Amino acid sequence: MSGTLIKDVQIEKLAPMRVASLAITSESPEHEATEKLIAWARPLGQLDRPFRFFGYDNCQPHPNHKYTTWVTVEPWVRASGDVEIIDFSGGLYATIDCFNVEEISPGWGHLVEWLKASDYQFGEQPSLEEHLNVLGETPRFKLYLSIKP
Repeated sequence: MSGTLIKDVQIEKLAPMRVASLAITSESPEHEATEKLIAWARPLGQLDRPFRFFGYDNCQPHPNHKYTTWVTVEPWVRASGDVEIIDFSGGLYATIDCFNVEEISPGWGHLVEWLKASDYQFGEQPSLEEHLNVLGETPRFKLYLSIKP
């Protein structure tokens, strides 16, 4: 990965958060799930305030697999249609920054290698991809590998 080394792995605790969640199953669900959740959140004003946007792959075999997206929401927001509301309890994560889509797969590889050499084990929360510029033209991501001591 250009500019990213294993030494760049950080340990972070994600705080609990309330999120709207949408899952799509298809050959390439990442874009569809992201666009559909953005379209759901925008008219509610949830993208007009500070928010966080995450996704994760459920690692099902190809050609179809499931990608779940989350956007943080205000307490008054309710589920509708295919969108659920989840109270995520947070957790401990090893993280690494990725500056484009092509760095995501190698980034996960680096985190798994780091985990093997660390004093941590895989955690029980979902491992996440935070979309740091989901509304912008230049994609940027932060990978969160769920860990426990």
